[in-house]
Amino acid sequence: MAGCSSSSVLDLKVGDCIQLPNTKTAVTIDHTSCSEEHRGEVSAIVKTSPNGADDAFPGDSELNSQAEEACVSSFTDYVGSDYVTSSLDVSWLVPTEQSWKDGDRHIACVVYAQGDQKLTQSVKDSNL
Repeated sequence: MAGCSSSSVLDLKVGDCIQLPNTKTAVTIDHTSCSEEHRGEVSAIVKTSPNGADDAFPGDSELNSQAEEACVSSFTDYVGSDYVTSSLDVSWLVPTEQSWKDGDRHIACVVYAQGDQKLTQSVKDSNL
């Protein structure tokens, strides 16, 4: 793919245009220019909520709950339109148990086109 490069999911930044992974667990992710066909755009990076004194892995359910709340609430600020009426959707990448042990405490919110549609521009302030 022209203009495409892979890097660690830990290196994602707000505004990165990416190809969404085909698996539930990804270590690397393909980045591309926002003017090239892509499946999603990182709209927020959110630090997970503290998990007690021992900071044990909170589990997939808790992380997904935190991610849903953070990603849906940050959607309008990034895209410029209301999540409920937008033609776009949002998903997220959360730490795995192994990446948590390695110190990963961040959730990456990813805005994407519904269905199999591809994006060919940034969704930042797009009002889509």
